[in-house]
Amino acid sequence: MTNEVSPRAEDGKRTSAGPAVNSYTEWDPLREVVVGSLLGAVFPSWQESMKYTMPESAWPVLQELGGSPLPERHLKAAEAELDGLADVLESEGVRVLRPDAAPHQQPFRTPHWASAGGLYAAMPRDLLLVVGDAIIEAPMSWRCRHHEVDAFRPLIKSYFRRGARWLPAPRPQLTPELYQGADGAGHWAVTEFEPVFDAADFLRFGQDLIVQRSHVTNEFGIDWLRSALGPEFSVSVVETDDAHAMHIDATVTALAPGKLLVNPERYVHSELFEGWEILPAPSPTLPADWPMYFCSPWVSMNVLSIDPQTVVVERQERPLIEALTAWGFRCVPVDFRHVYSFGGSFHCVTLDTVREGGPGRYLSVPGR
Repeated sequence: MTNEVSPRAEDGKRTSAGPAVNSYTEWDPLREVVVGSLLGAVFPSWQESMKYTMPESAWPVLQELGGSPLPERHLKAAEAELDGLADVLESEGVRVLRPDAAPHQQPFRTPHWASAGGLYAAMPRDLLLVVGDAIIEAPMSWRCRHHEVDAFRPLIKSYFRRGARWLPAPRPQLTPELYQGADGAGHWAVTEFEPVFDAADFLRFGQDLIVQRSHVTNEFGIDWLRSALGPEFSVSVVETDDAHAMHIDATVTALAPGKLLVNPERYVHSELFEGWEILPAPSPTLPADWPMYFCSPWVSMNVLSIDPQTVVVERQERPLIEALTAWGFRCVPVDFRHVYSFGGSFHCVTLDTVREGGPGRYLSVPGR
């Protein structure tokens, strides 16, 4: 495991000795991955749009403690779980990279607003999207995450200098006009003022991507990504039944060609998956009193495919492990409940930069 970049990244010249980045699907054999870090993590600075996605029980904590360190004992346990995941992935033959340390507790401001601090570098899937040989930086709508990508910049620059494409989306202003449409009456928390999206609202199926419209992803952002990727890729919007929609990977998870794990409370059938096997995920086993600051227990289905036969699953999610095993998968159990508390699981905390395989078509996209 390393957080060092290649020596070639320091000479300022691009090289092309093999693909630095190559990842088209959620399931092809994994060869290199970035695993996030919770070191120095702080509570997010509150903004009103958060109430449409965050557990209501956590609102007072978030409103009061924005910019303050996350609970130390729980945080240390979660960071140990991230280290454990990195070790497991390395034992499976995957090269693991980690982000740089960053001053998440540092307050910052723009001409339009101020934030008491950042958040963390734990969830690279939220802010970066790998499509083929391209790394795309997401224009995120949470103000406290405005500089979160900085922890990953040395890695991104290294990939670029070794031949990857680097596509940062326009950095959003995040002024009140972006949020004024949220009224709790069926509207999203973000308007169409400027393009915004979280990368975790997208899933990759070769040259076909799906995306959900959510409280952090607007149509403007989806249109920008379509334009950036060009006509060789399709980007299809799918419906979900989730009043708190934010990140699709606890609603739909693609485990292998033709095999889809879905949240039975949120999934809405789409013709895109004609011919696919659909497995409703068993209910999460997380105790009701477990602290969950940023998400629901359904993060249990936020698994990571190492290859089309192998899936990383939380060790205590026995019903899910049994269901996946019966479906033909080898499950790799890893302790991860402390990470759950801070907003994600295995898919969220990773960015698969190198997988075997290339472009392909897996979905029944209308008109093709």
